[in-house]
Amino acid sequence: MPEDPAPTGSPTGPADPATNPIGEPSAPYPVPSTPGRRAAGQPLWSYFLTPAAVLVGSLIIAAAVWVDSDTEAESKISDGADAASVATTPAPAPTTSAGNSSPTDVLVAFLGYAGQLNLDQQAFRQCLGDAESAAIINTHLQRGSQLGVSGTPTFFINNKKVVGAQPAAIFDEIIAAELKGSPTSLDGYSASVRQLAASNPPRFEIVPSKVDVSDAFIEGDPGAKVMIAEFSDFQCPFCKQWVDATLKRVRSQLGKDVALAFLHFPIVQIHPNAGKASLAAVCAGEQGKFAQMHDILFNRQTEWAKLPSD
Repeated sequence: MPEDPAPTGSPTGPADPATNPIGEPSAPYPVPSTPGRRAAGQPLWSYFLTPAAVLVGSLIIAAAVWVDSDTEAESKISDGADAASVATTPAPAPTTSAGNSSPTDVLVAFLGYAGQLNLDQQAFRQCLGDAESAAIINTHLQRGSQLGVSGTPTFFINNKKVVGAQPAAIFDEIIAAELKGSPTSLDGYSASVRQLAASNPPRFEIVPSKVDVSDAFIEGDPGAKVMIAEFSDFQCPFCKQWVDATLKRVRSQLGKDVALAFLHFPIVQIHPNAGKASLAAVCAGEQGKFAQMHDILFNRQTEWAKLPSD
């Protein structure tokens, strides 16, 4: 079962997807310092991630933000884009499941979820239109690319890279090994983990260092001995598969010794609403409810994933 591939390769097109043989709350996000705040009078819900060229080598990820055009995975990927604005017509009032009607677009859906979480709606909408909210997501995309993330979900359990929606037993084994002393070779791992390491491309690797999670939402103790850094995409079906099958088990281990950090890796070339969902989660996090929005977005993925943007 393939995990969702991130676009990699040359500027003329994405690489072929890899295959996968197997298949919260603490403090809110720190507010990033750049780019600047939304200009006065600029419409809300204006900034989203641009389709970024996640490339290895001399190319860099686009740091601009995206608003009104979806890009399919098969189309040409550019290494930069300009920010743009949308029409100034105010967004419609949400029609949510509370009113027994389906949301008409992504904004309506996310405003409905915010209402269910008792968020300050005005503050939530303002956050959705703030370039700083998108900046943290682009920062995570850059970081993931630099670490060789090429699909979602991808995890780093301290310095152990695990790719794909692997079962709970794999996470249990790697976490236990880290608590005992962080192995430096494959010798102490089971045949299942060694098989992941032997796959092409490898689904398990020992990498040089841990991931920087200083700007991520963390569930558990930020100083935990074992930090699980999860690069994920809210619209990714394999990320949802992992959430449904394994997250509850992982959460049961969180606390002083084990923590889970969420880093955004929306692959908007194939999941055009993923960046918007990340933005909704960041803005819920500004009000201390990232984990709750995280769970709603995955639980109701089929409801909002195919909705239009306006």
